[in-house]
Amino acid sequence: MADSEALRSTEIELEGDIDVTNAADIGDHLCQLASTHPAVVVVCSRVTFVESRGLAMMARVQRFADESGCQLTWREFPLHVHRTLHTSGLDDYLRIEA
Repeated sequence: MADSEALRSTEIELEGDIDVTNAADIGDHLCQLASTHPAVVVVCSRVTFVESRGLAMMARVQRFADESGCQLTWREFPLHVHRTLHTSGLDDYLRIEA
């Protein structure tokens, strides 16, 4: 990767609950990052809970990033959140790293 591309890559950390109160805003922010960076890493080690709107937001952001040519990676989900992703089937759709 060229230095200029590396500088345009970014990492963001999410924390707390992702639910009806904040999922839309988080999704909008992640889509903005995906539209301006070739790669975005979303660190989720401090996410405590994800409800259905949070799951829908994750799918929307992944689809937007894929269509925009951004390599979006979700990283370090706690086990209980990863179980929710598995139950919903999103673990097969999202690009997840341990």
